[in-house]
Amino acid sequence: MLMTTSPQASSPLARALKQLATATKVISFYPPQHPAVVSNLEKAVLLLKEALSDRETLTLGVSQAAFVVDGSVLEQEDRALSGFAGYLSRRDLSALVFQPPIEGESLRGLLEVIALDPGTLRARGGPKKTLAEKRLGGISVVEFDPAAALKSARTESGVSPPGEKPQPSMRWSDLLAHYLAGQGPLPPGGQHLIRRVAGDAKAAWDLMASLQELVASAGPARASVLTAALKKIAAEIAAHEVEALPSLAQNLASALMALDPASRLDVLGSSLPVPGTDIDLASAVRARIPEDNLGEIIVSLVQCEGNLNARLGSVIRKVLIDAGVTGQGKIGLQEALRAARQHEPPPADVWDSVEELLEESQDDWISREYKGLLEMIGEHAPPLEEGLRNELMALPDFREAFTPEGIRRRAWLMFGDLVAIDEEAARQWVALDQIEKRAASLTPDWFADSAGVVESVRGLLAAEPLPRPHVREAALRALGAIAEALVRCYRRDFHQLAKEQSATLAKALEALGEHSVPSLLNGLALEEDWEVRRPFLALLAARGKVAVPALVRRLADPSWYLVRNVLLVLGEIADAATIPAIAPALKHDEPRVRRDAAAALGKIGGPRAFALLKDCLEDPEVSEVAMRALAAIDRRRTIGTFLEMTEKVDLFGRGHGRLKDALTTLGALGGNDAVPRLRSILMRGFWLPPSAGDTLRIAAARALERIGTESARTALAQGARLWRSPVRTICAEIVGQRPAGSAAASRS
Repeated sequence: MLMTTSPQASSPLARALKQLATATKVISFYPPQHPAVVSNLEKAVLLLKEALSDRETLTLGVSQAAFVVDGSVLEQEDRALSGFAGYLSRRDLSALVFQPPIEGESLRGLLEVIALDPGTLRARGGPKKTLAEKRLGGISVVEFDPAAALKSARTESGVSPPGEKPQPSMRWSDLLAHYLAGQGPLPPGGQHLIRRVAGDAKAAWDLMASLQELVASAGPARASVLTAALKKIAAEIAAHEVEALPSLAQNLASALMALDPASRLDVLGSSLPVPGTDIDLASAVRARIPEDNLGEIIVSLVQCEGNLNARLGSVIRKVLIDAGVTGQGKIGLQEALRAARQHEPPPADVWDSVEELLEESQDDWISREYKGLLEMIGEHAPPLEEGLRNELMALPDFREAFTPEGIRRRAWLMFGDLVAIDEEAARQWVALDQIEKRAASLTPDWFADSAGVVESVRGLLAAEPLPRPHVREAALRALGAIAEALVRCYRRDFHQLAKEQSATLAKALEALGEHSVPSLLNGLALEEDWEVRRPFLALLAARGKVAVPALVRRLADPSWYLVRNVLLVLGEIADAATIPAIAPALKHDEPRVRRDAAAALGKIGGPRAFALLKDCLEDPEVSEVAMRALAAIDRRRTIGTFLEMTEKVDLFGRGHGRLKDALTTLGALGGNDAVPRLRSILMRGFWLPPSAGDTLRIAAARALERIGTESARTALAQGARLWRSPVRTICAEIVGQRPAGSAAASRS
């Protein structure tokens, strides 16, 4: 069915999905009972109920960039919806199914599942299994079905011309191989199929077999077609799920036997850097060749070449070094070579040379290549044999060291070293100026070295005697430039970063300390992707009290969303000195800011925070959060506060909404001190009209039920004899004197 864009703007369903996206973000950041979690979850339930008001079941299709309802794309231009759809797609979801009524706990369970990262979800058996284990009602999910995608990816060529045989159908792996080689479009479900190759060894084998068929007819371009296809699948995985790259390399290594020996040689001898990471796919594949296959692979390479030329020698060395073959592993390889030489060509002297190669140590090889490097860069160096030149270019870090990128990085590090050792102010200033200017070239590969440069600059600032003013200013500018470059690079490459790069970035920001805070705040203000914003909050909170001055200044920012984020961080830091700065946010025009300010005060605690939160009980948009925050600070004192709120009960039932909330809160707090007041309201008999007090008395009964002490149960037993039928029925049901169904019967 052709999908069309729904003309309805800002529909209830779209609003519900946006709230689900917000709630997912909040659940992944806060503990389950945090006020922000409770509030966002309640809003999501209400909006979802509104969206489902005229439906018995809603099946919401999930694509990589949009939601689909009844064959139509839901508000295709909405970036928030598109981002949430992509987020769900990366977790292998193809549909969400809702069946009213939707309860808060069921929705919480769903959001807790989809808040997990893709790798964790797959390790638990996928989103469907993880959700099923929670035994929730009204909500289910549909996972991407590889079998259906593979079936839909098979395609007939259509009607053949008269007299010609029908063209055979193409397998999913053939279509994907053509796409990766740049010879066809992405097949249906292509992104999921690519991720399947990273997670399924059988799928990787099928793909390698299809690539082998494709390159068999490529002639001289065979090697370039094959390596280009592998580069592309690695880039696709890195762009959407970088943590799956090791699994991809493992599966491809196991699938090498699906290639012919010449293609194996092409792959194992190549260099396949993965964009945005420090991983070389070819090196990762060599390191993961199954031990049982290693001997067979090396024998097949020798038989393919027929002699131990420079290229074959280079590939075998790479395999031995990357696979870490030592001791017992080499003995197994030698046995495989000796067995092969008895029955197979090439001549015996070739096998002898290969066996000698196995005995050569890595140090011997590098030593020889180093001597070759000296000859190559010498003044009257003889021309290098092509094989040796290729070996040198394949050495770890060799190519990178002699590229413009490598030279820029090493020059930057050199200036960091100069700052640490030079005592001449003029030279220090020059080195700091160069660090500042060259920081603009920073890439993720520099993260690991950044902390060292920062420590050199900070060491200069802390030295005795203190540096001269112009040197100090240059040092501060250098630190600011490094922080700005780290944040810029982190935002740009976030979805491609390896875990190791994220860890080294955190260390660099830790070394920067307070100097990183302005850049982190600027990045947070500019960033729209909430998956990127969430780590920013953690990085800011990790700076602790040194971040407080910069955070407090941003509380006056015109962006209410940034102010909310700042309040979240201040709550995590929990510095009592920030209470006066947070207090004005309780009067902010945006209710969400006021709620986050109240939540922050609840985390900070203390008498001043308690007094401010007590005043917030008058704000209907904030009162619920304030109640929970007060209880977190001082439970007993909070009970007293809410008991004060219940002292005056209006005869005509006016203002009962707020009073009912107070009763509910007393029940949630669970203090036995509240039982006498709750019993008094439950047993009160004079209202005008009589039904005006039913809502409050039922709320008091439910509060007594939650408290559950002996005195609370005694009060409920007395309530079971009241003359008002709705109240009497509820109390009787709670104390177990009547079956639960009798309440409905009485009301009818």
